[in-house]
Amino acid sequence: MTGKRPFSDRVVVITGSSRGIGRETAIAFGRAGARVVINGRDAERLEKTAAQLRAEGIEVEAVAADIARGSDAARLISAAKARFGHIDVLVNNAGVSMRGLFSELVPEVVETVVRTNITGAVVPTVAAMNELRERRGSIIFVSSLAGVHGFPNVSIYSAAKMALTGLAQSLDAELAGSGVHVGLIFLGFTENDPDKSILAADGREIIVKRRHQMSQSQAAQEIVKLTVRRRRQRVLTPPGRLLYLAAHVAPVLVRAVLRRSGGRIHAGTSAREANR
Repeated sequence: MTGKRPFSDRVVVITGSSRGIGRETAIAFGRAGARVVINGRDAERLEKTAAQLRAEGIEVEAVAADIARGSDAARLISAAKARFGHIDVLVNNAGVSMRGLFSELVPEVVETVVRTNITGAVVPTVAAMNELRERRGSIIFVSSLAGVHGFPNVSIYSAAKMALTGLAQSLDAELAGSGVHVGLIFLGFTENDPDKSILAADGREIIVKRRHQMSQSQAAQEIVKLTVRRRRQRVLTPPGRLLYLAAHVAPVLVRAVLRRSGGRIHAGTSAREANR
């Protein structure tokens, strides 16, 4: 992206962008010339992120909202239009993960994971649709390798991310000829903020430490590239691309490997209770 500002005068709305990959994605789009609208439920954290972007000279609007609620999603889109006049890109980044056996899942965890990962992508997309049609803009869904194939010990998270695949495919077909670009990106294991928590199957918030295959900044750059090039789909990291290929040409092998893994792929090196 060096020396180029492909998003000059364009407006990018990014959900779940007060921290982590969302924050880095806002920075990456801002450095590419975009005016950005960031979102999260924690107003204090959101404002700190907005201050960080402003310090870099990025024009930013911060909107605290629960984007799985229709009224909040509408308010996010209205705030973006009120501040910048239009919307060119919506990045559906907000998400929450989980760990644990399916047999130990409590309904609250199922509801939270589905609500955040699926409803939290559908509702703001509906709210922004007319604007994105008018601007011939982009809708980006941030997924993970769990959206390529279901993994043990992350059952409902895998289900939610695979649902995004179907959603993106349906929208791509439905919006054919409209000029709207629908992009889906599958991230590999990506660096987390040190204090990022996920849900255990029983509803506890835990922090899992694991090796990562790419930094948050690298993931953000790939999201920007996908949008610039208006690509339909991108699978990141060599292991991710190998999984994607194997899932299509050797599904029996993938099934055998995952059955033998015992859930170790997502287990991480350590886990502890989150201090909340």
